[in-house]
Amino acid sequence: MQDVVYGTYEKPTDQSEAVQVKRAGYGEGYYKKYVGGGSVPSSGGMTNSDCPFLVRVTAKDLRIRKGNGTDTAWTGKYVPPGVYTIVEVKAGKGSNAGWGRLKSGAGWIALSYAKRV
Repeated sequence: MQDVVYGTYEKPTDQSEAVQVKRAGYGEGYYKKYVGGGSVPSSGGMTNSDCPFLVRVTAKDLRIRKGNGTDTAWTGKYVPPGVYTIVEVKAGKGSNAGWGRLKSGAGWIALSYAKRV
């Protein structure tokens, strides 16, 4: 286990192995729920089991990415406001609602800026 340095007021009283394992379990649970596993938290029925589905984009000039996340390259194109078909959903950096792959094949959009129709 990794040792963490706590300040005087932050250090928990009980530093036993059992407590450290329990604390690590909280972090692992959080990671699996919000970051890992490739699943997307429910966001208005925008999950892979719902694909394909329509979304309405109201954001002006929403960037289209080559992959599912802001850490992937931008295609150089934007999605103007309108209704679009999403054929796949994945978790990724920069969108709490996940990323949706456009049916047109143009790329991926952040579902945080879209609402299911």
